Amino acid sequence: MKNRTVTRNRLASKNRPARVRGLVLRNYMGAALASFGLFTMMIVIFGFDLEDEIFDFQVRQTADRLAGGDIGALAAAGTVRSLDMQYFIGRQAMPDWLAASLDDSQPDGTDEIFAEEKGHFHVAVRPLDDGRTLYVVLNARPYIRSTPQIKSYLVIVGVMAGIFLLISLFFIHRMTRKVSRPLEDMAAALGSDDTASARFDLTPGAPAELQALARAIEERDRRIGAFLDRERAFNRDASHELRTPLAVATGAAEVMEASGIEGKAFSRLKTALRDMHLLTEGILWLGREAARATDCDVATVCRDCTAAYGHLADGREVSVHLDGPESVTMPVPEAVAHVLVGNILRNALAYTDRGDIRIQVRPGCVSVSDTGVGFGKAEKGRQGFGVGLSLVRRLCTHFDIGFDVTADTRQGTLACLTWPVV
Repeated sequence: MKNRTVTRNRLASKNRPARVRGLVLRNYMGAALASFGLFTMMIVIFGFDLEDEIFDFQVRQTADRLAGGDIGALAAAGTVRSLDMQYFIGRQAMPDWLAASLDDSQPDGTDEIFAEEKGHFHVAVRPLDDGRTLYVVLNARPYIRSTPQIKSYLVIVGVMAGIFLLISLFFIHRMTRKVSRPLEDMAAALGSDDTASARFDLTPGAPAELQALARAIEERDRRIGAFLDRERAFNRDASHELRTPLAVATGAAEVMEASGIEGKAFSRLKTALRDMHLLTEGILWLGREAARATDCDVATVCRDCTAAYGHLADGREVSVHLDGPESVTMPVPEAVAHVLVGNILRNALAYTDRGDIRIQVRPGCVSVSDTGVGFGKAEKGRQGFGVGLSLVRRLCTHFDIGFDVTADTRQGTLACLTWPVV
């Protein structure tokens, strides 16, 4: 269990978004180190190449001088005082290991031989007029100074690079702080409930682009806030305006019911008044804070909706079934739950000509499945939920309820309302 927790923490840390300051610092350090490494490598290569060019120049000069002089007066092998060079006339005069190391493809030019413990040799080859070949050999190892000098140079470059990185990191840190700190403040402000006018208090040193972004967000937030205020005011005013005629109509229906009036038309009138009342309450809740809502028993709401809308299946071979526990809590007011479940159930009844409609209630979920034509498969003129679907979606978004409607793999439609179970 402990190993799984550690693995999850490592995966979470890998998937965690990088901060702006960290991205800038890491990329700068990577670029700086790569540049220093490339520069140092070029200097090292240049140092070795320059030293080889100097040695080659020395042996070429000596070989040209010997070849242009009285070559007949020279022995088959000997020593040149300049830099302790050696010369050989013909391969037979030189040691076997040196003769075996020479490249036969270069009869006139220079060659470089690495003979391990014997030395590091530069050889100049010159053909002579009598058909023989002159070889001038310089063991450059005693004169090589690039390796210790390059080591000292690397130490100096390393120290300078470290000082440069520290100075650069100081200024880069200051620069990224001016960028990342306002961004962090803006993100924290956007996550709060403060109004836009009091949110973004950027420092004067913040970049102009961030200040422009802050002003644009504030202006957008102001327009959205004004729009939401107008929408809440309209929902509130419209709902209140509808309540008065609804109350009058409901009172008249109650008087008619008390006088003994009955019948199918009167039942539909009462159902329509009840639906309008619930619809008005649902619209009114769109203008309120969802956090102020109380929970309700959604199983009871499903039973009420089944009893209230069962008459919509009259004349058709459609049966409505309710499965699930007696009590399941849904985090919405009862009026809102009636609107959600009622609209979905009425849709199922409207699109099912024959078969079953099954309401399943489980903790965290209410699903309504039918054997109708299937979502999105209805004939033209019979498609859509109308205002009901739009209201259901808006209420679900307002109360953070998941809502999904899909065509069943076999036949009909499956609609689900889901919410987290605490």
